Amino acid sequence: MPPSHDSGSRSPARSWADILHLASRLTRPAGHPLTLEGSALTDFYYIEKGRLLISYAAQNGRERSIISLNKGSVFNVSTALTGFDNPDSQYLCKEDTVLWRFPGRLLLSADFIRTYPELIVEIMQSMASRNLQMHESLSYTGPDTALVQLARWIQRCIDDHGSTELSPGMTQQELADRFGIHRATLVRCIHALKERQIISKFTRHSLIVTDKDALRLLSEQ
Repeated sequence: MPPSHDSGSRSPARSWADILHLASRLTRPAGHPLTLEGSALTDFYYIEKGRLLISYAAQNGRERSIISLNKGSVFNVSTALTGFDNPDSQYLCKEDTVLWRFPGRLLLSADFIRTYPELIVEIMQSMASRNLQMHESLSYTGPDTALVQLARWIQRCIDDHGSTELSPGMTQQELADRFGIHRATLVRCIHALKERQIISKFTRHSLIVTDKDALRLLSEQ
């Protein structure tokens, strides 16, 4: 059981790393699934190191990746707050991962909220961003869906990082799984963006956007 905190004796925290005294440390190797059961299901988690992938079982039985969680991410907040869990969703460690498990009751503590308002704002922003990502991933229909979906993902990466030169940090297969499409379809979309001179390079470690205006127009379709 983590020690209780005294709001009168601590200065406001700037990051989750500042309050690890309230959490318990977990480590998982790359390729290891993260199973949340029992009391662990109603707690929330901070990623100190590594990367997780959230996926779910689609109706056709194929696993579909939705969101990649990187270092500094906080997750399982919705379940900690509501007690509701999607049994079809699962977590997979894509890298050696260090997690910190925080008691879910902290999110309902008025004392915690008053003491660490910066972290509460961070949670709200993170949840809003994640909801938009899931909406984008699940709701596309119509022709050229995959191409627009890829353009929107690239646009969001640019907005998040403030640069047109990025490191995606995932393979084409991982990205295709995230979109729920075949890798061959993703390859054709990347080729189409290159033909339109919207991007000049797209690998696991390097993505270069050469026409921001054209990318935004495509992503807004």
